[in-house]
Amino acid sequence: MTNKTRNKLKERLKYTQKWVENFLEIENHKEISKKALRQLNKDRPVLGWIFTIIYLPSKIWDVIYTIIWWNKYRKACKEIEIIRKELKIDD
Repeated sequence: MTNKTRNKLKERLKYTQKWVENFLEIENHKEISKKALRQLNKDRPVLGWIFTIIYLPSKIWDVIYTIIWWNKYRKACKEIEIIRKELKIDD
């Protein structure tokens, strides 16, 4: 493998690792928001139920969106694994 190709793989590895770190950080913040919302809904269950009904289409979209992004996360993890193997082969 040429030096230029190796450097590009290293850059892609860094970028993908950074993306994975950011994704996990965002998911952590989303989980905190969900916990806060659950706690709020415990205080006023009727109001929480009404908002659940009102925002049901949005919640369905959120589930689909979450599945898509977790799939992208798994793909990025696999990319990291493959790039590391490629870089290790050439050492």
